[in-house]
Amino acid sequence: MTIEIIVEDPEALELRIVRGVEEALRYLPRSSAESVHPLEALYLVYNGVATVTDRRGKRYSFENLVRLYSLRNPYAWVEFEVYLDLRKRGRLPVPGPRPHSLLLKKRKKEPKFTHYILVLEESRPVKLDTLYSFVEEASKNNWEPLLAIVDRYGDITYYTALVFRPGLTRLPKEGG
Repeated sequence: MTIEIIVEDPEALELRIVRGVEEALRYLPRSSAESVHPLEALYLVYNGVATVTDRRGKRYSFENLVRLYSLRNPYAWVEFEVYLDLRKRGRLPVPGPRPHSLLLKKRKKEPKFTHYILVLEESRPVKLDTLYSFVEEASKNNWEPLLAIVDRYGDITYYTALVFRPGLTRLPKEGG
């Protein structure tokens, strides 16, 4: 393992690569890495190419890192499951602009994102307003909105999301 990540701030879970930046960029779908998102750090540790320590030298295992991230984000595990699933399918996800979201790129060097994914868990309710604003944000940025729903067994189903606005053009005539 040549990638070393340090926990700069355990409260905010700010992570920074201190050794092996070039190596990390081979695994991560972006072109620079001053800091690393917890999902990306989990992915690197899961694949056995990185170690994570705090400033005092305490080493975090994959399980410890998941536990630490889960304290700040109740969707940590399902987000990681979706991130890992997309990576296994050859996709290039990066953490998105809103909580529990990911953006997808077609190619690593391409700056444009193609899909916007909202990660949901089947047992947790979600407000319609959240879904609506998610779809609207995606359409404003020319991204295809997808919902990634993780069931209790860890299976992931992807749905295309859209806003349907029915319109009644004419009322039917009586008796005819």
